[in-house]
Amino acid sequence: MRVMNPVVIMAAGKGSRMKAEAKVAPELLAEAQSRPKAMIRLGRSQLPLLELLLLQAQQEGADAACVVIAKDDTVTAPHFENNPVSGLPLSFVRQSIPEGRSKPLGTAHAVELALLAHPQWEGLSVAVANGDNLPPRGMFRALFQHSSAVPAFDPDHLGLPPQRVLAFAVFHSDGQGKLTGITEKPTAQELEGARWSDGKVRVSMNYFRLPYAALLGAVRKAPLSPARDEKELPVAVSQWMASGGEVRALSMAGQFLDLTHPEDIVKANAIIDAGGQELLG
Repeated sequence: MRVMNPVVIMAAGKGSRMKAEAKVAPELLAEAQSRPKAMIRLGRSQLPLLELLLLQAQQEGADAACVVIAKDDTVTAPHFENNPVSGLPLSFVRQSIPEGRSKPLGTAHAVELALLAHPQWEGLSVAVANGDNLPPRGMFRALFQHSSAVPAFDPDHLGLPPQRVLAFAVFHSDGQGKLTGITEKPTAQELEGARWSDGKVRVSMNYFRLPYAALLGAVRKAPLSPARDEKELPVAVSQWMASGGEVRALSMAGQFLDLTHPEDIVKANAIIDAGGQELLG
């Protein structure tokens, strides 16, 4: 089968905040503390978040996927060996922690590992997704319509706590749909300067789609962030844009299912059992 819309899913993060003590049912806390964050089982179906994400991506046009997992992950790959996603060839790449570090090298490094493991994707555009959240239905379908694009989300509709939204990167646009910049963790002044022509601020949920060669070149050149000591994907894309790369900013609105803290499992269960979340507008 000819691949047209491959996806890289980043699922190697330590998820330390998900392991913290919380006021939730003991069985939910055990779930959060014993499994990789992307493999937490949700809703009446008890399907892992990552499986729900892969099913959604496949239904909206993805035809191959590579999941980047932690070196010591003994849960994810065996699960999908026993429960394959029909119609979606799936591979895994392990992201180890370099000697002398306490955590992986970051999201840009995760994407680099996935791309290097799939040289056959050269000439295609590759989408990148987080393994610890579920976007509104329809997002992947919209993203696959463009060779180089980002979904730019209205924070008022994400369904996430305001303090969490403030930690996201914001997108700058020229008013004609072209992305002109990305500001990580903006100050109040930077936030005001990031408003689009309609007066709204739109944020990144760390989903991107770029041509293979451009994406590989960008993540390879990404520097270590002074603040987080990681190679971050938004920084890699920003630098690529600064050197002349063009990205379309797709204005979107819709609720995200996000797993950061154990309390999020309760909300996620309710959303999943209610049928998930639609893309608005």
